[in-house]
Amino acid sequence: MATPDVILKSDGAERIHFAYSPFRAFLFALISAAFALLCWNLIRDADTLRKLFTGFLSLFAALGVAGVFWRLELDIDLARRLVRIRRGMWPAPKTRQRSLDESDGVWLRLEYHATGSKGNRRQVPWWYVNLKFPDEKKGTCLYVARNELDGYKNWEYYARRLRIDAVDATGEDLIRKPWEALDETLAEQPKGTAQNIPQRPVQADGSTIQTLSTRGRKELLLPGAGFNGGLVFLCLFGGAFAALGAGAWLAALGVLDVPVQGSSGQALLIIPSVFMLAGLGIIWLGIRGSYGATVIGVENSALYTEFLLFGKRSGRKAIPLAEIESVKVSGDVRSRTERGVYVSQGAVSVGRQRYRTRGNEVVVRSDRHILRFGGRLTETERTWLADACCYAAAHGQLP
Repeated sequence: MATPDVILKSDGAERIHFAYSPFRAFLFALISAAFALLCWNLIRDADTLRKLFTGFLSLFAALGVAGVFWRLELDIDLARRLVRIRRGMWPAPKTRQRSLDESDGVWLRLEYHATGSKGNRRQVPWWYVNLKFPDEKKGTCLYVARNELDGYKNWEYYARRLRIDAVDATGEDLIRKPWEALDETLAEQPKGTAQNIPQRPVQADGSTIQTLSTRGRKELLLPGAGFNGGLVFLCLFGGAFAALGAGAWLAALGVLDVPVQGSSGQALLIIPSVFMLAGLGIIWLGIRGSYGATVIGVENSALYTEFLLFGKRSGRKAIPLAEIESVKVSGDVRSRTERGVYVSQGAVSVGRQRYRTRGNEVVVRSDRHILRFGGRLTETERTWLADACCYAAAHGQLP
């Protein structure tokens, strides 16, 4: 689990105090010392092995003890706009004083960390809020969030409290905003080149983004992958489950001349039914993932996305145009698995794989909502789609 460098201790009108918490280090040292003592007492016949294991665990205990005596504090004087940084080993950590006006802003970063068991590890996204000075690579992490909206909320909060720039480093490009303009929406920004109709990309292969006309308004359609190897694999895999269940079900009913023994009548009907439903469900997931499209439109002064499959729409999500604060191309934040069967855009791979390639998406954000779409598009199409959403925020319609 990701943790911040420092923990918020107090947040007053004129002073904010952050400090490193040694509790985890203390717990680590205690557990390591306990295991070292256990090895020393249990391993008696092999003296060399006893010393080796005990010494190895004692080294971890020593690292934990060092962490207990480590000090890192940020004492921020809002009135004088000064940051006092204490860093080093107790009892003599070094103290340095810096001006908030020298800082490089409050940064928001997106990082991925592995979690889960060894056989089923996943990469999950975390959002880091850092106070950074120009001579620092990452700065000091003030807050860590697993929830994307929570990360943005605290990023904006600390930028306002410290009255310094807010830097969004989660996308392809850095987006720097003055703290006074954090709540400024795209519709409120000065008219400029962002308001011009973006030039639509021309794709040599026939392309992906399509235009729909629904009840007099323009919509954009992002089709699914269509027929592909992944769909074939899921249909075969699910079909085998369904066929096995159907065969057992017919045998239990006596339609097929297959002897069935050793199970009750209810089990002979329930278990095959579960197999059939599971198989049909796998096939349906393959069809849904391959032929499900994303619709993007503007209605009632809101930008919305919908899932479209076989002419039926569902799962509408919307953000009022007047609340849209940013549109950018950023990383896909879905969890990724280390091993197994992978199905993606017409390709299937079986067996061990470090992590699936993580692409980019178009991210539309307000203080209350976030929309993500366009993961299957090319970079050129994603850039155009982001510009189109900016245009919609300014003009109330898609280009």
